Amino acid sequence: MIEFPGFATLLARLLDHRGLAPADLAGQAGAAEPEVAALLAGAGPDPVLLRRLAPALGLDAADLFELAALPLPEDLAPAGGMATTSITGVMRFALALPPEARAELRSHVAGLPSARQRGRIEGLPASVPYRHTPGNVLMRMVATRNLGWNGTAKAVQLLTGRSRMATVYGRIAADQAELTPDLVADLAVVLALPAADLAALLGLPLPEDAPAPGGAVRDTALLLRDLRRLGVEQLREAEDLARSLPPA
Repeated sequence: MIEFPGFATLLARLLDHRGLAPADLAGQAGAAEPEVAALLAGAGPDPVLLRRLAPALGLDAADLFELAALPLPEDLAPAGGMATTSITGVMRFALALPPEARAELRSHVAGLPSARQRGRIEGLPASVPYRHTPGNVLMRMVATRNLGWNGTAKAVQLLTGRSRMATVYGRIAADQAELTPDLVADLAVVLALPAADLAALLGLPLPEDAPAPGGAVRDTALLLRDLRRLGVEQLREAEDLARSLPPA
């Protein structure tokens, strides 16, 4: 089992990959430079600072909390429940919309209240213990989108066109399957992250021909971040709106 390094190393990897100096990150995040320097020196991540760093790094705040091995705050946690079919239904319609309609759908979804249910994240069975390893942390980042293994398989297929058994993703989380460059590239699409950034964080190579996703795919992946807060009824409302909007 390959242990994941601490958050200081992960942040340093990302800054090095992007050629970004700590002072630049502090300026973009509106944070004090000594705060960022302390984080890179191994200080425990402060939740307030993580929230400020996330947009400066172009990361979802929930992903940053998972990378830092911190519990998800309630406002960043997924709603839970059996919402896979509704989530992928919204995604399917969103992919067919023109940019203006996708923006309207995202705005509507962002304005809906959270329906989060208290409890563990669906998709991380109790039989799969938390491990601070690349595969486990990666699948926890995906699970913050309220996607279990089946939902992950469907989301990957919708966004990349590639099909895998749902059990593959469970095996990755349990450190029972190899985290290949192709898998990293596909899951980066689901997370709306540049594949090279995710590979740098994980310390893994990427295939040289990993393409950048198109606008519809990236917008739909970003939509996933807000869909995670919604219950089934709200997701049906979002699906109805997506269905009613004129396709491209």
